[in-house]
Amino acid sequence: MEENNFGQQPINGYEGVNVTLPPQKQSKKGLAIASLILGILSIVGLCCCCFNVITAPLAIIFGIIVLCKHMDGTGLAVTGIVTAVLSLLVVVGVFFSVREIMPYSEQIANDYMQLIAEQDKVFPAYEEDGTLPDYLEKYTETPYTEMLEKYDLTFYDVMDVLLEQYKLGALKDVYVVSGMDSEYDMTDQPEAEMGILLPA
Repeated sequence: MEENNFGQQPINGYEGVNVTLPPQKQSKKGLAIASLILGILSIVGLCCCCFNVITAPLAIIFGIIVLCKHMDGTGLAVTGIVTAVLSLLVVVGVFFSVREIMPYSEQIANDYMQLIAEQDKVFPAYEEDGTLPDYLEKYTETPYTEMLEKYDLTFYDVMDVLLEQYKLGALKDVYVVSGMDSEYDMTDQPEAEMGILLPA
């Protein structure tokens, strides 16, 4: 009995007719599904870059394996790769947009905490004649003005927004947890109402 060109054993049918069965293809969608899930998690986990940089590369790797090995679920794999790449592009875009601010981030955070702590003194004075405390004057000069200009903003625009939030009482819900002395009395507010905890 001769073998066919595909290396498959023919099966004897009725009246000497040879019938060749096609090879059975096993479904292997595990990696494709994993790529899709990890790609979706990469989008969902954009708020946490540490989580995103783990799930996105894995989604891309699994998806590429599926495509290269011609496994089942190529559509799922492609979707996983696309979502993972998009999430990485968002992370890279955010990084490049804030990289100039990062060297000043600690100083900005400290000044913001002091501003919140002294809000009852700073904002009334600013509303009256635009007066800024000494520790905020530097934000009207370079390099801060250059960074804000990229967003078509000035520091006074930022202060105007914060002033509106102060008038609405929104800044009262911001509590400063640090070791510095402050005129802001935290004991007047119940612990259950504590909102944003800013790092020292």
